[in-house]
Amino acid sequence: MSQCFNEHASDNQRLNHSTRPVADCKCNEETLYGEKRRVTEVPVLTCRCIWRRFQQEAEAVVAPDGVLIADPVQRNRAINSAYARLWLHDARFQWAGLAAFASKQVGCGLLHAADSIELIRQEHEARQRMRDGRREAGLLTPARMPGQTEALSDYEEARNRNPVPALDLRLPGEELSLVQQQYRHVYDMMAMGNTTLFLDVYPLHRFYAVRGLAELKKCLETRAGIHGHAKFPVIWPVGQETLPFGQAFEQILNAFEAIDAGKIASSVQHLAWHEQQNILQPSIYENRQLVMLLRSNHFSYVTGFPSGVAQAIELTLTSQCQRVDDGRTIDFGRDPMADLSDIDQRMEFVLRAADRFHQMLNDNNRDALAQSIREIAAREDA
Repeated sequence: MSQCFNEHASDNQRLNHSTRPVADCKCNEETLYGEKRRVTEVPVLTCRCIWRRFQQEAEAVVAPDGVLIADPVQRNRAINSAYARLWLHDARFQWAGLAAFASKQVGCGLLHAADSIELIRQEHEARQRMRDGRREAGLLTPARMPGQTEALSDYEEARNRNPVPALDLRLPGEELSLVQQQYRHVYDMMAMGNTTLFLDVYPLHRFYAVRGLAELKKCLETRAGIHGHAKFPVIWPVGQETLPFGQAFEQILNAFEAIDAGKIASSVQHLAWHEQQNILQPSIYENRQLVMLLRSNHFSYVTGFPSGVAQAIELTLTSQCQRVDDGRTIDFGRDPMADLSDIDQRMEFVLRAADRFHQMLNDNNRDALAQSIREIAAREDA
């Protein structure tokens, strides 16, 4: 195990015991039941105290100033790095190692959506400049031809870079075109799901790493109680109505019991089900607009129509976005009617990726995987 996490004073203190010697505690005189008595206020380390400590540690990754990092791509890199550090700290946290790659892939999707929005904007602005130039120039004369030729050339270049030059519509008064709005919705939902999952699962790993399985079992049911505290509010992007914070799902204890017993592959399966079924399904995969867009993206990618618009649904076990053809890229499938929002279809893909990751960690690919995870860990501020 590496030492890559800051220690806290409470880490070595006993659960449900005083956090300081009684002699050092404040003593006041109070009236109780009609009599004056000396009362000593003794701070006690409770389950909720411990949960709050690890929840705040997770929040410091995605919201270092108490507010979520505004740029979802930068926030995603911080999440990727934190997952990678978990695995580098303790290789039994194999789900976290896989999550570093999966979250990196989410970042690739964020970049694709952001780039597409930007390319559409560039084409729109180039078209406007060309039209404005023609309107201002009036009658075309030889003296005015160079400027208009340059504007036309700029527009054609921008149009060629636009992934959907003939399939878009911009309504009057709208800042974004319809396709840009669709990309933006995918972008926002992916970022929200990525952040919500991290804020759920990272503290679970840190609690187990520091306090152990016995206290995790004892305290898991109390985690939900730290939400709604006026002095120590919890950051929970998805909202309580969509997904109540800190629920004690059975897959959580199953996963960490498996880790404790050395059944690492089994622990990944339990956490994968928790991740997909308990967190991401209600957070993002029940959003009808996102489901429609994901299905149309996959159909477009498999069929190649429209060309160049869609992004593959796949996981590449490297620190890069690009697909590799050496067994490190696991794809969702080639069925154009496949539905990523369907939990069973998605879990088949996720568990296939988990199996491949486990296999590679136990053959001659381990060093390459570890190097990729180290690269992801180092890219927090890239």
